Amino acid sequence: MRTYHLLLLDDASGTPRRVEFKADSPDQAFQVARNERDGIHVELWESDRLLVRMSKDGAVWKLLPTPGFVTSSRDVSDMRGRQDGGPATT
Repeated sequence: MRTYHLLLLDDASGTPRRVEFKADSPDQAFQVARNERDGIHVELWESDRLLVRMSKDGAVWKLLPTPGFVTSSRDVSDMRGRQDGGPATT
């Protein structure tokens, strides 16, 4: 299992709240943050790497731009292959 943390940015409180959790994959962050109020902004981190920024609107999560992280679909496939124990393609 990997260690992740969420930074929950609430305009009302002004101070980000940090929630750490262990999971097999980062998609479990949605389960951790599902009961947060509408309009909250969330950053998902793995160690010191920002994975995604998102905001909640009802039952829908909107993905927000993440500065400095641009990858191609081939890079994503390569990363998945390495995570699954398979060889990276070249």
